[in-house]
Amino acid sequence: MHRDVKPENILFADGHAVLADFGVARACCDAEADADARRELVTEVGFAVGTPEYMSPEQASGEIELTAASDVYSLACVVYEMLAGESPFHGAGHRAVMAKQVTEAPRPLRSLRPEVPPSLERAIARALEKDPDQRTATAADFVAELLAPPALLRSPAVTRSIAVLPFINASPDPENEYLSDGITDELIDALAKISGLRVASRTSAFALKGKPLDVRAVGALLGTSVVLEGTVRRAGDRLRITAQLTSTEDGRLLWSQRYDRQLVDVFAIQDEIAATIVNTLRATMFADLSEHVPKRYTENIHAYGLYLKGRFAWNKRTQEGVAEAIEYFQQAIAEDPGYAPAYAGLADSYSLDVDYRSIPVADAYARAKDYARQALALDESVPSAHASLAWSLFIYDWQWDEAEREFHRAIELNPRYASAHQWFAFLLAARGRFDAALLEAHTALELDPASVSVRRAVGWVYYYARRYEQAREHLARAIEMNPMAVESYRMFGSTLALQGELAEAERVFREALALPGAGAYSKATLGWLLARAGKRPGAEQLLHALEQARAQGYVSPVAFAILHIGLGNHGEALDWCERSFEERRGWLAYVNVNPIFDPLRNEPRFAALVRKMRL
Repeated sequence: MHRDVKPENILFADGHAVLADFGVARACCDAEADADARRELVTEVGFAVGTPEYMSPEQASGEIELTAASDVYSLACVVYEMLAGESPFHGAGHRAVMAKQVTEAPRPLRSLRPEVPPSLERAIARALEKDPDQRTATAADFVAELLAPPALLRSPAVTRSIAVLPFINASPDPENEYLSDGITDELIDALAKISGLRVASRTSAFALKGKPLDVRAVGALLGTSVVLEGTVRRAGDRLRITAQLTSTEDGRLLWSQRYDRQLVDVFAIQDEIAATIVNTLRATMFADLSEHVPKRYTENIHAYGLYLKGRFAWNKRTQEGVAEAIEYFQQAIAEDPGYAPAYAGLADSYSLDVDYRSIPVADAYARAKDYARQALALDESVPSAHASLAWSLFIYDWQWDEAEREFHRAIELNPRYASAHQWFAFLLAARGRFDAALLEAHTALELDPASVSVRRAVGWVYYYARRYEQAREHLARAIEMNPMAVESYRMFGSTLALQGELAEAERVFREALALPGAGAYSKATLGWLLARAGKRPGAEQLLHALEQARAQGYVSPVAFAILHIGLGNHGEALDWCERSFEERRGWLAYVNVNPIFDPLRNEPRFAALVRKMRL
């Protein structure tokens, strides 16, 4: 047993990697050797030797009986670091890192290095199993798994699709990143309107931002046949944009161009790039693509810049980002009162504001609907405005038919608008039309495979359809994609609980509570689970914590309803459900399909609530 496999102890000699420094190694003994003799060969119980970042969990715990699998784990840590640029576990202080080795799962490798083949990721994940019995047994087996040929990928040359990678901000001022991101968004939007060409979604493309990938790897990841890359450099009112189009099949450069213009020419440059790309693809690969017909919503360069800053802030998906976005969109409208997408941006911001703050919803949704309608009054053809209005009509007004019409119109205007399909899936699920809902959810996933929100939505629809195995699969994948998203843990834990896996569900809920942003809903769902598991004192303690929080500020009635359902307090649960109705909480939209309501379904007050919901 080497017991200290790490990068510093792997040396190169004559082209070979050599494992060195056996200072803390020990011999592996015969199983029948005398116990006293064996104890002399190991360190004292509870005393761990080695380097924390590369220790196996059993080694970090100071166990005596280490096997060859311990060194395999250490080697897997080294391989992970070679691929990801960082060790799987790191932190401040040796004890903290050793604790992570024992208790935490490493971040999925492909979240740091997306082009790693799934087979390689699986081989490393198996070698990093916490339980030595579940781990790859020997170094030879580990090497064999690492060298296994990856599954064949679909040939990108036949996919008739393009990925617009985030243009790089080459300006000295990092504040100009909104401009490079905005130009990327505009080109994605323009190319998405070309009939016969599939464009990788914004989420999928921006997941690769800042990662220096070979275009062939991008093609394999996103299933695209060509990649558009570029840089944006701004100096005062001068603008330099470079762009190049490359085949992902062989890395061949198809076209490149540099534009040195004034900032006011940015519209013309974007139109020219999009038109040139279409003409290049028609001449070299896809002869039947439609023409590029540019559409501008404003000629005011200042309004356009403010709008781009607003979308840049909105895409942060944080409370601060939403507040910043609202300010920029309002400034854009002040510059150009006829700028329809800026109104749609405000509608999206006020809808999102409800998700990122536990607040009474009436004001937010009233504003969201008002701004969406203003956008449509200016230009009926803005898909995002239809989708934003549809979401408010669905989740707040509970106007099922009107919301469905708006979703249909948004998808008619832009069939590749993933968010419209995703939100429409929720409406269909709420109405019990699960086949149609799953079709919309999977369409959104196909359009935007890198979106954690879309992946979680698919799991959510399966959850409402009570197809728990499929829900579990997609929600687990959402957690792998973003281990910091509290909502994914809540849904995954709820699914486990309804499958009867109460201990595992409790572990997942407690992980959620430890994350930044965990609040009343996380406490409530944990309390619901504890009550179901017969741990009533723990559930009542969480209820008391919510009551104390309510004395200090707003807490959604939904949290209290969930916890009282778990505790079997049907009267109190229905009281809070009726409070939720008065506040028009979106949670009630799923009253007919959410399994959490099952204990209340025979109550007359519950039946009356369903009638009030017009379901």
